[in-house]
Amino acid sequence: MLEDDFNDCISKAIRGHGCPIVSLAKLAGIPERSITDCLQGNENTSAIRSIAPHLQLNAERLLNLKNYRPHTPIVPGLTQVTSPFGHLGVNAYVITSGDLNLIFDTGTDASDLQLLAPDAQHVFITHEHPDHVAELNSFTTAEIHRPAQLQHGDQMRIADLSIHILDVAGHASPAFAYLIKGLEKDVCIVGDAIFAGSIGGCPSTSAYTTALSNIRNHILRLPGDTILCPGHGPMTTVTQELAHNPFFAS
Repeated sequence: MLEDDFNDCISKAIRGHGCPIVSLAKLAGIPERSITDCLQGNENTSAIRSIAPHLQLNAERLLNLKNYRPHTPIVPGLTQVTSPFGHLGVNAYVITSGDLNLIFDTGTDASDLQLLAPDAQHVFITHEHPDHVAELNSFTTAEIHRPAQLQHGDQMRIADLSIHILDVAGHASPAFAYLIKGLEKDVCIVGDAIFAGSIGGCPSTSAYTTALSNIRNHILRLPGDTILCPGHGPMTTVTQELAHNPFFAS
């Protein structure tokens, strides 16, 4: 199940473009009620096709989100852990390589993380929203890596793994993704920057512009088989998002 439906994507784009519904209705030449119905989850195909170009969204991808089920291969050493938050929960991740255990974000309940990685040496935070850092106090013996300490382009080597720091500010600022090399496939922990079929909501039009730019330049230019590990919803890949995400059709 995806984090966002078509109406969630439309709502995020409306807010991101700073485009009031009355203005969008005039641009699209449709009644305001048609847009508000869409935002309430009523799939009006004609209305979606009318408004999508004005929001720089791909209409067919919006309409196909209900059928989109990203497939990702099992990667030994990568475990997704979901704790309660919202309708789908919030994801944290454990990366294991030999005796090394790394945790990425904490979720809202660290009990499963502690079972999987009781001796975690490092905890990496994508961004400081409460659902991602709520359990930091559960990892008092680990080295904590927080966004305020990092810069785009930083790299670190931990045992057999290399970790590349990527700026994904927009949904939050600062915010960083972690590209991990050394497992069977490259893995990128992206936080709430991009979801399968959507993106994280942005607090302003400038943040929205920044978010789209960072995702395009720092995430979607990675090799196509890179596993993307979002903060909410299922894992995906670069190739699948380039093919299905309505925010990135060109």
